Order: sequence, then C-alpha cells, then structure tokens
Amino acid sequence: MARRNSYEHTVTAGFTPVSIPVLDVPTDALSAPSNDDLISSGISFWPTGAAWGSPDGEAVSLRSVFARFTRVLLSPFEWLYARSWRLALESSAQTLSETLDGWEADYGLPERCFLGEQSATQRLTALRRKVNATPISVPEDFVRLASDLGFEIEIEEPCIFECGFSECGSYHPVGSPTEETYWIVRVKGASISYFEIGTSQAGEDRLFALGEAEQILCLLRQHAPGWALPILQPWIYLDYLTTEDGTPIIDEYGNQILVTIDP
Repeated sequence: MARRNSYEHTVTAGFTPVSIPVLDVPTDALSAPSNDDLISSGISFWPTGAAWGSPDGEAVSLRSVFARFTRVLLSPFEWLYARSWRLALESSAQTLSETLDGWEADYGLPERCFLGEQSATQRLTALRRKVNATPISVPEDFVRLASDLGFEIEIEEPCIFECGFSECGSYHPVGSPTEETYWIVRVKGASISYFEIGTSQAGEDRLFALGEAEQILCLLRQHAPGWALPILQPWIYLDYLTTEDGTPIIDEYGNQILVTIDP
C-alpha cells in the first residue's frame, strides 16, 4: 500500500480491510415467540377440572373457547418477550440498533468535524472504533478511517532535500528539516473553490477552500501524532515512467523515475 525507500516520498493510498467477526447472538424459543409457542404453557397455568375445560384431567382443546380466551391473555407476552430480547442486545456495541444516539452521547459522537448527515453504518463504525479503542497510528490507519467515512484519500510523507545525498532538480524539495513534520493529504473528488474578484465577498468567502474535504482533514488532525500536521492538497496521480512495452525508465543511478500525472 505504501512505497517506502530512502530516496523518495512515501505515498500511502490504500489499506488492508479489517475483518469484523460475525457475532453469534444467542437466541431461544422465547426470543420472538408466537402465540402458538406460548399457548400450551399458558393453559398449564390454569387449574384442572371441568370448570376449566379439562374434565377428568383431559387436555384442553386448543380450539375451545377457553383456549381462545387464553390466547387473548397471552398476546401481550408475545410483544414482551420479543421486546425484552431486543433491548438486551442494546447492551453491546456490536448488536445495538435503537440506542445509537445514547451510545454516541456517551462516547462524544458524532465527531464535531462533520456537519452533514452520516449513514447509520458510518455512525456504527465510528462508535465501534471508539468502544474497541482501535489504534490510529500509521498512514494506513488514517486512509482506512477516511474510507469508513466515505472519503478516498492518499497520504504523502515528503522527503526533504539533503546535502550530499539529494540532487538538484530531483524529487526532493528544498526546505527546512522541520517540513518533514507535515504530511500531505489528498482527497479524491474534492471540490476546489477560489476567491473570485467581482463575485466573492471579502469577509465571507475564503481565498481557497476544499469543501467537504476539510471535514476529513479536521478529523485527521484530531488523531495525528503531536509532532505531525496534516495539510490538504489537490489530488494528483504519481506513477513510474515506463516505455510502451512496460519497461521501467531509470536514471543514471538505476532509480525508477516517478512523475506527476494530471487527473
């Protein structure tokens, strides 16, 4: 997913999917019973005898008026058993459904960086990440985090020009060593807007904006290590130069040549 070597920038544009184990939810006959499941047990609670529809200990007919009356009494218990089982599942972040708002309130969600609506799946993914304390420490984790929220990003860690190692005109930019604390985030499909003379308004419109992409940048900065600072740039494509038959083109030192491709 990431290309790492000593002479070029490190670019991470993918991640290894995390498999979520399927939780085996325990159930039994009373998890969501029907009236037919309860009628036999319900009749057994009544006394025996002719007055109760069971003369000489005979079994009560399920078609009798007394059995139909018992079915009416049991009807609320169908709902009660199913509802109790459903609420019991709300005690786990893996099986919750109805109490999502309450869980989010307890864990400080949804993230303040996001102003728009998120799907229930995205909200549950964010909650389970918080509950499980899923680590977010390497570039691949940040790419996965963005993907969970519907963003496709790539992260580039710049390699600054080094005297005695880099070459003039090479891929290494000139700058302070402290610039290596920055890592560049590119969001695919981000809409770019600029301040336009005669159209935009000073104090209202920004000089440069990346729209919704700035929301994911806000979240990445929350999770970024203290010494690192993510910054946004427009999406570009990087690839190695090759000949028509796919043979890599190399420089005089045997290094493959990496170039920028316009999207």
